[in-house]
Amino acid sequence: MRLLILLILPSFVLAQDVSVLTQHNDPARTGANLSEKLLTPRSVRQERFGKIFSLAVDGQIYAQPLVVAGVDIPGRGIRNVVYVATMRNNIYAFDAEGREDAPLWKVNLGTPMLYNQIPFEFGGLLDIYNIRPFIGITSTPVIDPDTKRLYAVAKIAEPGQPILHRIHAIDIRDGKIIHKADINIPRKEGQLDEMARRHLQRPGLLLANGLVYVAFGSHQDAIPYQGWLLAFDKDTLGLTHTFCVTPGGLQGGIWQSGNGPAADHDGNIYVMTSNGSFDPSRTQFSDSFVKLSPDLSKVDWFTPANVTKLNVLDIDLGSAGPMLLPDSLGVQEMVGAGKEGKLYLVSRTEPGHQQRRRHCRDQLNPPIQFIQAARPWRLTWLSWLPFLFYTGYHHIHGSPVFWNSRSVGPLIYVWPEEDNLKAFKYNLKTKLNRSPIVGMPNAKGMPGGILSVSANGQDDGLVWAAMPLDDDAFVQTVRGVLRVFDANTLETLWSSDAYESDDDFNFAKYVPPTVANGKVYLATFSDRLNVYGLNSPFAALETKPAAKAPKNLHKRKNLHKQRREHRVG
Repeated sequence: MRLLILLILPSFVLAQDVSVLTQHNDPARTGANLSEKLLTPRSVRQERFGKIFSLAVDGQIYAQPLVVAGVDIPGRGIRNVVYVATMRNNIYAFDAEGREDAPLWKVNLGTPMLYNQIPFEFGGLLDIYNIRPFIGITSTPVIDPDTKRLYAVAKIAEPGQPILHRIHAIDIRDGKIIHKADINIPRKEGQLDEMARRHLQRPGLLLANGLVYVAFGSHQDAIPYQGWLLAFDKDTLGLTHTFCVTPGGLQGGIWQSGNGPAADHDGNIYVMTSNGSFDPSRTQFSDSFVKLSPDLSKVDWFTPANVTKLNVLDIDLGSAGPMLLPDSLGVQEMVGAGKEGKLYLVSRTEPGHQQRRRHCRDQLNPPIQFIQAARPWRLTWLSWLPFLFYTGYHHIHGSPVFWNSRSVGPLIYVWPEEDNLKAFKYNLKTKLNRSPIVGMPNAKGMPGGILSVSANGQDDGLVWAAMPLDDDAFVQTVRGVLRVFDANTLETLWSSDAYESDDDFNFAKYVPPTVANGKVYLATFSDRLNVYGLNSPFAALETKPAAKAPKNLHKRKNLHKQRREHRVG
């Protein structure tokens, strides 16, 4: 019988052939891989799951790793490949199964910019909040499986040349650059270098409508800048369409903590914007949900009623990106959250423009619904501004993720800073349940948990969280941890700090884990990609429940903290 299993298992494993081609798995940004058969609540346990290998790269990884199954690598055969982009502007292609440590290929896209080349007019201290030391490929690329091309944007500062952003189309089989084009952010005459210095291309790229969409915010609000969304022809990389968040105004960056713009099945594009000018009569839409047509014409928008307060107090709505609820639910809705800690449920067909208060109570129409998903600050530095009536709530940076559980129903997951992992049940009639399922432990500081979901359809759901272990990652590099939860109950199943004594790594801020084909690919700021999986090929076939995780799962102390001033834009 055991021999029969050995003969069958390899074909079972290879038959999964799941690819993750974009940030948070799909254009709707649900963050879910629904074809995962090996990793289940039964197999991901203490003695069965752990780090199985690690791949060295040359710099910090700000981009989510992408996986393509069955790539024909010249001279190497058919491989499952994981693609990794670094802040030194290198892109690596590795064997995703770990059969060799050396990359299948590697390509460099140019010299990255140094953080001290960013202008800071507001005072020297501002630079401690920014990315350092190199600023290269900061966004997650996107892959077109039909043309076998990977699209990536690099920030380039070649000696003696103007600083610029450049988009590349790269063959995923051999790393050859097929096309490249400089990105000229619309500007006043003579400001090309200055605009490129100030703007940061942080959100993941989006491939839709035969176009590659590229969004821009700024380096730590280094005014003047504006939020931009640009569209490039995927075949030629020619610029086809542009959208400015604040024409004639300032700011309104699209950064979304690295989460990409979302797209629906009709090709409409959705973004959430940050602090800046707000004036609908002048089409200025900071701190808003914005719906755009494929050619980036504005279709509709939604803005919270307290938009002025959000701008004044730097509580931008766009600190996380929009997530579209699947059309299979029979609704046209999206969710999003920001620094105010509110989870908004908004109609995609009628977002409703600006929110209005009713009867001076906290009932608002629209949106469809909002929930205060994050806990209040224990102590706020804004408490000396009582006239603004701001008590303070912890921020949400990781975009919500979604899974439709067979036993529980639709669930929306979010993990705010200084708070617990939460799952909000969704109902077609009553919408979001205000009493979430709550997991343990409590997040230690900013940014909370950055989430992904894996499941076998509506069964065997897992929530994966990348997060700081013991410290706040606001202005420093800190040790990270990978945690796994039962997606129905939020019971903790596994945590890298409890089971992996040699698994010390620096947390990659805002980068979600990538789950594919029985493995989990975790970016780090330790110049390596960590890969986790089953220790035994038979673990996935076990049916007997494993022992629960020990009670002291999260009490292991960090003995090797590495503190460096650091800020992720």
